[in-house]
Amino acid sequence: MCCTVYEISQSQPDDMTALTSSSDISASQDNIPNILDILAAISDDKSLAIFRVIAEALNAGADSHTIRIKLSVTHNGEYYHRLASLIQNGLIIRTDRNKKYILTSLGKVVYSNLLAIQYVLANIWKFRAIDVVRISNYRIYKDLDKIASGLTEILIHEEQIKEILELNCKKRN
Repeated sequence: MCCTVYEISQSQPDDMTALTSSSDISASQDNIPNILDILAAISDDKSLAIFRVIAEALNAGADSHTIRIKLSVTHNGEYYHRLASLIQNGLIIRTDRNKKYILTSLGKVVYSNLLAIQYVLANIWKFRAIDVVRISNYRIYKDLDKIASGLTEILIHEEQIKEILELNCKKRN
């Protein structure tokens, strides 16, 4: 990795204002969230659950009542604070016409990466096997990267993740 998370986050502006509806998108181009704020917005279980309910509603969106019922929300203050954080960091937006929350383009990218992480965690033993081969010191094998690439091709079924693993392997060579 060429940079730390801290270095990447410092390259982003820190000034933030909340987006409350789609009409605020054009006025918010100067208010770019940083990586640490985005990760903080989804870092606790309840915020992540709200984000997932909205994401799983796809383009139809999820209204506040539906979200609260699905998650059995009892404390309004905590719920609206978490919702505001997701809005402020540009992950979701409330539509003007039907008052539903939908993912922004940034939110869709974040959700896609969350799904990739979920896939990796569900198949962690496969990734550990690939890592063990890549760091192996056995000289009886001439090209450990080819063996690891073969394992990746056989064990990993998500194309996006295969591309990430192969890209990282090529960068090392």
